[in-house]
Amino acid sequence: MKIAACYSVYNEEEYLEYSIRSLYDAVDRIVVCLGLAPWSAYNPDVRATFTERDRTEQIVDAPAKGDPKFIVRKGVWDSEVAQRNAAMACCLEAGMEYYFLVDGDELYRRDHLTAIREEIEAHPEVGTFHVKCDVLWRSFRYRVPYTGVKWTPWRIFRIARSRRVLGLPLPYRCRFTGPNRTNSLGPRYLIPPQKATFYHFGFARTAQRMRLRLAASEQQRHFVERWFEDVWLRWPEQRSMKHLAQLDPSSLSEAVAVDPSDLPEVLRSHPYWNLEIIP
Repeated sequence: MKIAACYSVYNEEEYLEYSIRSLYDAVDRIVVCLGLAPWSAYNPDVRATFTERDRTEQIVDAPAKGDPKFIVRKGVWDSEVAQRNAAMACCLEAGMEYYFLVDGDELYRRDHLTAIREEIEAHPEVGTFHVKCDVLWRSFRYRVPYTGVKWTPWRIFRIARSRRVLGLPLPYRCRFTGPNRTNSLGPRYLIPPQKATFYHFGFARTAQRMRLRLAASEQQRHFVERWFEDVWLRWPEQRSMKHLAQLDPSSLSEAVAVDPSDLPEVLRSHPYWNLEIIP
């Protein structure tokens, strides 16, 4: 069972190094498709607005140098789907059996990764595995727990190379059909959140990086008007605020104060670790 953790990233220096370190021992390959510019398909002006690249390339190049576990592809992709399909092509070339989608702001605990591998081994018929997540909010000390998150992320995909039609094997192209969805053959299965979840840090960013994330998002035209100003920026002054999401507000119920000690150990050295609110 060969699993590749696949990243499609641009300007992800805040968490990418920590994410890779949290997953390194649990996967067979780490595929990084490194964008040299933001996606333009959703906002034709974004590349002119955000021209400065951060340290993401150095963060990827340092551990990948001389390490056969890494596969790194650099380029400019117009959409998230195109970039993810480039990572899928790398998986096919390397003989991988599962594509493990990991965003640059997602981390896993070691015991949860062990449980995930056990679930995959126990369900070889499954084409798509869903994994629930806790959403960190403006800090490592506040989060929307998975029970308050409506999302059920598509995260692990079996890579089919053929399918049987009338008993005959025919070639099959496994590919992304949406930003986080493939046409993988087989049923879908939710890994029980009591066994494994992951931590999503997409809302635990600086204001500058949140602006870039929103501007390049493929869903930006559906965002709640003034969400950034009225919800994300205002939340530290009104921490009892409910319905926090920028698309379907009720999909993130509310952020609650938590003890961050359950977070992956690698985060203890993160510069945000001791911050009450990330500025």
